[in-house]
Amino acid sequence: MKRGSVWLLVALGLALSGFFLAVMRPPGGQASTPGQDLPWQIGVGPDGTTLTVFGLTLGQSTVREAVAKLGRRYELGVFEERDGALSLEAYFRDAVVGGLNARMVLAARLPEEVLQALRVRAGIGKPTAGGSRRYAVAEADAAAGLGAVMTAITWAPMVKFDAELIHKRFGEPTERIVRADGTHWLYPALGLDLMLNEQGKVLLQYVPPTEFARQLRAPLTSHQEP
Repeated sequence: MKRGSVWLLVALGLALSGFFLAVMRPPGGQASTPGQDLPWQIGVGPDGTTLTVFGLTLGQSTVREAVAKLGRRYELGVFEERDGALSLEAYFRDAVVGGLNARMVLAARLPEEVLQALRVRAGIGKPTAGGSRRYAVAEADAAAGLGAVMTAITWAPMVKFDAELIHKRFGEPTERIVRADGTHWLYPALGLDLMLNEQGKVLLQYVPPTEFARQLRAPLTSHQEP
């Protein structure tokens, strides 16, 4: 997932930390079966090109399926990075999955020419904290966005985690990388980067394992801090 959108999620989380603390299912969402759809319940496809978590499969499920699962309170946006790269993302401000309140960002795949058209019709975009630019998808283009196949999930729960819980549920990470935002616990076989800060806040990023090195580890190691 693009770093700009991750920082957008973090900034929104800080600004809205006093809201959505009660477990309330958004309109149109599906309640999870008790004990299911938890963040450590991760299924990986035999070739590593798909990953299932929260009842959604990266590489197969569409944004429309995510809306049916998470509820209709979402926003579609096209993100333009500093280098001009475009990506489609759906932001769920108050999703409830596995009985846990969280904010979620879903990245999805569309052809470059479709993304360009969505950006043009979206009008003037807004800058993000990470240096990218966000364009709200026009209502007339919503169907195209909803039909896009999901490629990554970022999950930011309202509850706090600690190292003991992470070890118990996810196991020992393959690697830890310390950054200004917190310590990143890396699980390549699970396609997971779990960031834990000193306050107990966590940010989990999921991609298919075949994409882990490029999408999650490379951005961390290419900007190593002293």
